[in-house]
Amino acid sequence: MTFPELVALWLTPPRFPAPAFPLEPRRFSLTLPRVPLEGFPAERYPEVLGAHKTVACYEWPGTGPTVILAHGWGGCAAQFAGWIKPLTQAGYRVLAYDAPAHGDSEGTLASAPANAGTLNALAKWHGGPIHAIIGHSLGAIATTLALAAGVQTERVVFLAPICFVYDGLKNHGLREGLTDAEADELVLYFETEFSANLSVLSALERVESPPPLTIFHDHADESVPYEEAEIIAASWPGSTLIEVPRVGHTRILLSRSVIQQALSALDGSATPRETPPAP
Repeated sequence: MTFPELVALWLTPPRFPAPAFPLEPRRFSLTLPRVPLEGFPAERYPEVLGAHKTVACYEWPGTGPTVILAHGWGGCAAQFAGWIKPLTQAGYRVLAYDAPAHGDSEGTLASAPANAGTLNALAKWHGGPIHAIIGHSLGAIATTLALAAGVQTERVVFLAPICFVYDGLKNHGLREGLTDAEADELVLYFETEFSANLSVLSALERVESPPPLTIFHDHADESVPYEEAEIIAASWPGSTLIEVPRVGHTRILLSRSVIQQALSALDGSATPRETPPAP
């Protein structure tokens, strides 16, 4: 396969059956604008940015402040099904979305900036203050990109966050049969083509006042190394890293322990625990 074909394949997220929501949301849709994002020229790659795509959004009412849920690569809003009742019972108003080419949204190609653009559009639609954004996996980069684009929130929670997109691109090339040197060339091709440095760290440099961050990650996560959470925690002022064993990369979204600790983080009372209860 050529480098352009490998990149196109990498930018095509998998789609999985979504679980049912425990509480039926109010469903609505937004159409993403053709807004250039740093490193992704919209005039050349509108599909990768999700430009003009209609995205599915969800709302659960609450009397308290607003929390937005940002899913990861190949995910969707319904992956947060276990979070809806605890959040709404705590009084929060909850907003969520399916990024382009994910869940019930339009599109075939996607990217972290497309995810961030959806989060940005939902925040603008909301129009009011956002108490917290909870981002899983690639949703961590999307959240940081949205903050860099001007979205404001009081708190951020990351679940098994990805810090560096290009590690995934290199691994993608290796899975497709490239040598280590060829996979490095693939990354260089992507950097040259898109002029992008996609990572939490590069986006964080453009966030004027990063909000307090709480990170939950499992040392045994086989999809994203725990070291990436450590790097984010060391670079993000006012961050707390909490190790949560035996939850992996996706099951972390189902862990009652993580959900309860995240609720504590939302009201500012989260503290690191060496031996959290089993999920």
